[in-house]
Amino acid sequence: MAPPLAASSSALFSSLLPPPPKPYPHHHHRFSLISCRLGRPPPSAPPTMSFGFASLTETFTVDVQRAEGRPLDVPLLSPFTIASSRLEGVGNVAVRVELRNGSVGWGEAPVLPSVTAEDQETALAKAAEACGVLVRSPPRTLKGALGVVGEVLPGHDFASVRAGVEMALIDAVANSIQIPLWKLFGGVSNCITTDITIPIVSPSEAAELASKYCKQGFGTLKLKVGKNLNTDIDVLKPFG
Repeated sequence: MAPPLAASSSALFSSLLPPPPKPYPHHHHRFSLISCRLGRPPPSAPPTMSFGFASLTETFTVDVQRAEGRPLDVPLLSPFTIASSRLEGVGNVAVRVELRNGSVGWGEAPVLPSVTAEDQETALAKAAEACGVLVRSPPRTLKGALGVVGEVLPGHDFASVRAGVEMALIDAVANSIQIPLWKLFGGVSNCITTDITIPIVSPSEAAELASKYCKQGFGTLKLKVGKNLNTDIDVLKPFG
């Protein structure tokens, strides 16, 4: 199984503070699924606890004091090649929201122009616009604040940056009431299971990466294909 990831988005942005962010592997979109049969039982889920997020959106008053978008530029440990492009680094947008009570929330807008409608420049500009509106707005319910974000960043064209601003708002509210996000969203589990992607590489490199990732605990691999059918078949053969 994949290693659990913390549900709170606050921890995702420690890289924005000194020291500078370190390179990390990057995972992306279209894929062929391969399972690593590790014979390990899935992690047991903690007891279910529900906090009532829907009711909180109606009752919690959001008063935004500061909000901003920041470039989140992270080099990759190695180039990440897919059928349509080759990535040397990630250029996303981090969103920071601070409420009047001092609580801070973080969100992230993942942008990849070949997949998302926004590029980093557009996402930064639209995040700044949404943040400005939130700061200038009077106190309102969380539902109302999320509605304002939806009006400033409507539809598919701004989906990534809208998600980043929404994440920051919800994270700030969760920190205000000292409830972790996993519990705020129903308390089913305090961890998630993810996969990891093998980019377009040679068959030997793909096999080496697959072995490495399975040993690290990943139970599902995504394998990028699409440049050459014969090579893709050679890459898949070791996986049966």
